[in-house]
Amino acid sequence: MSAATSIRRSVTTGLIALFLASGTVAVGSSAPAEAAVVKPCKASMSVTQPRQYTKTSVKVSQVGARAKVTTTAKYKTTTTNKTAVASTKGTAVTTYSIGRATLNRKVVVDVVAKSGNTTWKCSTSFTPKR
Repeated sequence: MSAATSIRRSVTTGLIALFLASGTVAVGSSAPAEAAVVKPCKASMSVTQPRQYTKTSVKVSQVGARAKVTTTAKYKTTTTNKTAVASTKGTAVTTYSIGRATLNRKVVVDVVAKSGNTTWKCSTSFTPKR
C-alpha cells in the first residue's frame, strides 16, 4: 500500500468518526416523501385504419376517477398532444384528425394519466389508409 493511499484512508476514517461522534444526521426533510406509483391502463382506437382526412378516437380506461389524461400521437414529422379528464368511472376519450398523415405508417399513441401520486401508462396505435 502506498503512502498516499494510507493517508487517504486515515483521513476518510477520521472524517467518518468525527461525523458519527457529532450526532448529526444529514436528512433532506423530516417527513417521508410519498413514493410515486405507476400502474397500467388500457387504450384502444375507435378506428385502427382511418382514411386520410377523417377522425379516430383514443378510448382510455382503467385510470383513476377524474385523472388528467394526456394522449400523444407520434406522426412521421410531428407530435400532437390531446388532454381530457377521466370520468368518475376512470374512462376518457380524445379525438385526432388524420389529415394528410403518411399512408401506411403506424402512428403510436402514448397515454399518461395522473391523479395525486399515481400515474397510469399505456399505448395504442393506428395506421392511416387511403
